[in-house]
Amino acid sequence: MGFVELAWFVAVLSTGVAAGAMAGHAFLLGRFFNWVFESGRTEVFRQNYPAFMQARKPQLFFDNLFTVALLVTTAYNVLLFFTNRICTLSVVAAGLQWLFVVVFMGTGFAALERELFTKGNTSPERVKRFLSLNTPLIALSALLLLGSFTCLVLMRA
Repeated sequence: MGFVELAWFVAVLSTGVAAGAMAGHAFLLGRFFNWVFESGRTEVFRQNYPAFMQARKPQLFFDNLFTVALLVTTAYNVLLFFTNRICTLSVVAAGLQWLFVVVFMGTGFAALERELFTKGNTSPERVKRFLSLNTPLIALSALLLLGSFTCLVLMRA
């Protein structure tokens, strides 16, 4: 296995794990958080979840999973460019990951999650905004990452 093939494998692996995590969030965790807030358990959440987040051991890889996938896929594209092997699928894969970042950060959802999950800011306005964005934004994010993963896999198919 050459360096380009190894880079492709790492890009596929990191993107697949990120896509799987986001799909899991869309199907399970996101729906759970919706239920917590919709069922009036906001105070229980505020008292417990931020403390849980602060008490856990650092998990740098999983905390930065999406960043790792983005950096690896972008680096893979740079490598392909310099070896004159760049292709449309690799560029689309990186583009979909960058679009994920734009959507996640640009809508303010990342900052909103940080406020809710680490600071415990469960004001009615914050909770209402979270509930309006959570399901559609997480579903879109999962689709973008799954699309990126598919493009990378198809490069070797």
